[in-house]
Amino acid sequence: MILLDARIRDYVLLPIFLVVVLTQALRSNFMAILKSDNKVDLKEVKTNNMLSRCRALRAMGHMLPAKAFHARKAYFIKKDQGVLVKNPPKPKDPMEALSGGGDPMAAMGHMKGQVMYMLSQGALAYWVSFLFSGFLVAKTPFPLTFQFKSMTQRGVEVQALEPGYVSSLCWYMFVLMSSHSVLSIVQTLFFNSQIDEDDNPMMAMMGSMGGAGMMPGGGPDMSKIYKQEQESLEMIQHEFLLGNPGASDGIEVELWRKWRADRHK
Repeated sequence: MILLDARIRDYVLLPIFLVVVLTQALRSNFMAILKSDNKVDLKEVKTNNMLSRCRALRAMGHMLPAKAFHARKAYFIKKDQGVLVKNPPKPKDPMEALSGGGDPMAAMGHMKGQVMYMLSQGALAYWVSFLFSGFLVAKTPFPLTFQFKSMTQRGVEVQALEPGYVSSLCWYMFVLMSSHSVLSIVQTLFFNSQIDEDDNPMMAMMGSMGGAGMMPGGGPDMSKIYKQEQESLEMIQHEFLLGNPGASDGIEVELWRKWRADRHK
């Protein structure tokens, strides 16, 4: 049983926690200042809105009378005039998809975030390993097996030491991984704002590991999507669920007639 000196808490454990959390807060604010607004493609927005309306018509068309449904259906798929037929996008060229990348400004902003993250965390890791190498700063309140020894005692090479003791370097990694959640709680409670998920250290690490393997020019083939929506609308069979099977008029007309008859009694 090893007793940890209280001065380790005051001069090692708490300073590492405060420095890491404050560094994350400064980096988050600095990146918010440097972050540029993404450009909005109006053509893409209009296309997405039009496709959303088309899907809504297929999903909720049975709530419309036959005349209204067929008018909207003709707007989308009428021969030589429907928006899905008149100007369909050209099929995507595979070679063009491979050669064309995404928004260069967005890629540059992502690269700035990765560089800022690597520099700040590299400096903090060097500071912790240089000043506090070999320190045991805490002990878990529950026992651990020796399989966790490499996760809790990095930098302390003592084979017989109980795995529940936490080294300064592992404490730094734990604070680093949880700093985003701590800052999110503080921002929510005191400032009524949210931190961008791009500032999450876990997301930054995953982005740095997986960013190199991403293929440029990815994205849906809009010509195929247009064709699928057109075929889906052509096959749909309309049935007005709010209509009265025994009457030629819709339910709204029947309700109006009933209200008018009750009014004149």
